Amino acid sequence: MGAVILLVVFVFPMMSGVIGAAGYLLCKKVWMGPLIILIGSLILLFTLASGNSSFMFWVVLYTAIALATSVVTLFLRKLFFN
Repeated sequence: MGAVILLVVFVFPMMSGVIGAAGYLLCKKVWMGPLIILIGSLILLFTLASGNSSFMFWVVLYTAIALATSVVTLFLRKLFFN
């Protein structure tokens, strides 16, 4: 049980941030990384959590983290490379 909590609290948010930044850097679109996170999280919600709506909080949180890192990556790229 402790390993699952570590995944949910530390590993998955870091992965969301990395995918959000990479999604912007690869596709040059802010919404691409969060969209990947949203679709993947929804698939996992309905397959692993059996559609339990209490996990929707984590889906929204991971998508928000990915969106925030995409926007930060956009601003940092414009600030330093433009």
